[in-house]
Amino acid sequence: MGISKAIIVLVVVGAAAAQYKQQQSYGHAQSYVSVNQLSSVKHEYKHAPVYKQEPLYVKHEYKQPEYIQHEYKKPEPVYIKHEYKQPEPVYIKHEYKKPEPVYVQHEYKQPEYIKHEYKQPEPVYIKHEYKQPEPVYVHQEYKKPEPVYVQQEYKHEPEHYAHPKYAFKYGVHDSHTGDVKDQQEERDGDVVKGEYSLLQPDGRKRIVHYTADKHSGFNAVVSYSGHAAHPEGYKKAESAHY
Repeated sequence: MGISKAIIVLVVVGAAAAQYKQQQSYGHAQSYVSVNQLSSVKHEYKHAPVYKQEPLYVKHEYKQPEYIQHEYKKPEPVYIKHEYKQPEPVYIKHEYKKPEPVYVQHEYKQPEYIKHEYKQPEPVYIKHEYKQPEPVYVHQEYKKPEPVYVQQEYKHEPEHYAHPKYAFKYGVHDSHTGDVKDQQEERDGDVVKGEYSLLQPDGRKRIVHYTADKHSGFNAVVSYSGHAAHPEGYKKAESAHY
């Protein structure tokens, strides 16, 4: 495509050059005749003929461009060995200049005193509502006291007392405090028999039958009646305690 454009440009330029050369030769000839025959011949001036160049049409045959396949060759690596040179140290000598003192003159101003007017605060009265504290029930587990044996040296002395014999019975029933208990006992000589009962905090009734004599000592049999039921106040007190 670039070659065809170049050919068209060369043809147009050649045609224009030929026309320009023809016009130059015709002008020289006309001027020569007019000089020689100026006194005798009256020459009528005519404009030179104008030649129009007809357009030239060049038919170019299109040729498919050929594609050249280039084989890629990987360039070989180039190794450049640089020789390291230790840079020489550069020492810069700084000349010390002592800074000049700067004196700043401050203008003293007397502080202003502000007089505050004291106002007595108004009393604030807070009304507290009294709430009756809830009762706290503390459950105490009963532990049987361990018997204490005291060894005493026995001295035989003549007896000067009467034959022991008695019997008693009592009971307590307080619904406000929950203290419910009773006991009865009887003795005849060295033999003691009795029983006592009490209402525990869990609602059960504990009954104890006991006997005591000179040969077998003290013996007790414990039994319970009823079902255990902890009150609601006891649960709250237990959760608050732990």
